Amino acid sequence: MLNIKKHVLILTLIFSMLFGASMLFFNTPEILHTSRNNNIKDIDGKPKISANHDVIFIDGNTMFSNNASSEGWFGNGNYSNPYIIENYEINASLGHGVEIRNTDLYFIIRNVTVSDGRSKYNFGFYFTNVTNGELINNIADNNIAGFLLRDSYNNTFTGNLATNSLHGFRIWYSNNNTLTNNTVNGNIEYGIFLDNSNNNTISENILFLNGLASIYENNCIWNDISDNISAMLTPFTLFSDVAGFDEDGSFTLTWSVSENADNYTLYQNGEIVVEGLTITNYDITSLAIGAYMFYVKAINKYEEKDSNTIEVIVSHIIQVDGNLDFNQTAVGQNFTGNGTYSNPYIIENYEIVASVGHGIHIQNTDVYFIIRNVGVSNGRSNNYYGFYLVNVSNGKLEDNTANNNLYGFLLKDSYNNTLEGNTASNNLNGITLNSSNYNALTYNIVSNNRHGLSLDSSHNNSLTGNEVTDNIYLGIYLGSSNNNIIMNNTATGNLNGFTLSFSNNNTITNNTANNNDHHGFRLWYSNGNILTDNIAKNNLKYGMYLEESNSYEISGNYFEDNGLGSIYEKMSEEMDFPDIFLISAIIVVIAGVSFIIIKATFFVRKKLKLSGFKLSLKKLLRDKNR
Repeated sequence: MLNIKKHVLILTLIFSMLFGASMLFFNTPEILHTSRNNNIKDIDGKPKISANHDVIFIDGNTMFSNNASSEGWFGNGNYSNPYIIENYEINASLGHGVEIRNTDLYFIIRNVTVSDGRSKYNFGFYFTNVTNGELINNIADNNIAGFLLRDSYNNTFTGNLATNSLHGFRIWYSNNNTLTNNTVNGNIEYGIFLDNSNNNTISENILFLNGLASIYENNCIWNDISDNISAMLTPFTLFSDVAGFDEDGSFTLTWSVSENADNYTLYQNGEIVVEGLTITNYDITSLAIGAYMFYVKAINKYEEKDSNTIEVIVSHIIQVDGNLDFNQTAVGQNFTGNGTYSNPYIIENYEIVASVGHGIHIQNTDVYFIIRNVGVSNGRSNNYYGFYLVNVSNGKLEDNTANNNLYGFLLKDSYNNTLEGNTASNNLNGITLNSSNYNALTYNIVSNNRHGLSLDSSHNNSLTGNEVTDNIYLGIYLGSSNNNIIMNNTATGNLNGFTLSFSNNNTITNNTANNNDHHGFRLWYSNGNILTDNIAKNNLKYGMYLEESNSYEISGNYFEDNGLGSIYEKMSEEMDFPDIFLISAIIVVIAGVSFIIIKATFFVRKKLKLSGFKLSLKKLLRDKNR
């Protein structure tokens, strides 16, 4: 009985040993993996205090083992017990932060930060001919490449941050590696750059603000690139359907697509017009005259990117006819003031293209107004004017510009207006007063027009301190204009500096007329004018040329280096009796004609008598022969 029990016990023990051995055999990989994970978890549970560390360099399995021993790294380099390199902060200015070469040992690098290698062309984590590495929760900041694999296989990168480098990850001639759940942002060129690398898995990474592309492949096949969040907003361009100028305040803005944008916000002069747009166009309507700056901001949850900025100038012309219309226009265009002496209407700070009408056309009004800092251009091709006032009084135009119009400034039948500090250039006519009296033109600049500053049938105006230069023909011109004061003006580089034609009793004093192509001052059939204390230098012909101009005063003028002389006078004498020489000439002509007539008469009569004598002789001979 005892032997039976003994045999049963032995058999039970043997069976148990065999069963245990079989279970161990079938579950060895799982047990080893569990052991590896448990070892890693045990280490994970220890406090993580990063310490400054010199750059790490490993070349080969033996050096890896030696360094692990001297550094006190956990593990032994096999699958179940990999080396653990962790909790370091490394400055890469003296070399690549962590450089590992020529090893197939198992290792994990985690919670290591490598920074500032970019200035020395160093990488953050640099692997060459490496397999079986795993990098978890590391940071590579401001290096040439955050993570670089070269000729390396079967490595895994999870939860790392690659930022502010030339490339976030550079995978070069390396296959079968895995990059998951990494964040790659703010790199100069590419987030992840795969070069001649195949069968890699790139998934569930977050990539944004990388300069050229989030993920870029060169000569690669069979890479699994999926489920990444590419949040980088690509550059995009804003356009308008008007060429910089708009005539009615209504136009359309369009823009190209910014990749990965969730929506767009439109800005006008720095203020939000509309936000949350998911389309790429927007209609602008009913803008008042003025200059407007537009740009669009593309937005997603990771970043914002601005488009280019464009300027649109709303330049529809201003037309006013009468006091009531002026008030209504002021309200509609938001002009300040109410048209009184103490509170004039103010029209200011506009750029107007006169392509469909005169830039500013005001007529039949006597309200007080100021136009200032307004530019009007490009009306010349359609015969439009810059500033056109008809039957207007009490206006002041200051610091405006008129360029490339038929007339820069034209006042017609207008009085008691002031033009001060304006510029008229490249127009057919710069500034013109036509049948306009008692106006003041001061400190205006009139240049490069066909004609400069002209008064036509305009009286009692004052022209003071104006600069009239380089106009093709006339500088300052008075035609049939009387009793004007022309003082302290400069006229240079014109055909004539100052010209008066049939204009009387004007005062021209303290003016300068230099370097004109003909004369400094020319008067033609103009009487009673006073020319004092003027300067005429370097004019090609005369300083002053006076023709048929009587009863004038010329004194205190200064002449120098004028081509033909200082003053030339060509005038008729004042007489109360007939011109003797003219009468003598007429008498001579009459006498000559009379003499010719008399001689012709005698000649004809002589011919007639001779003809009659011949006829009588022929008749007598015929009768005799009978």
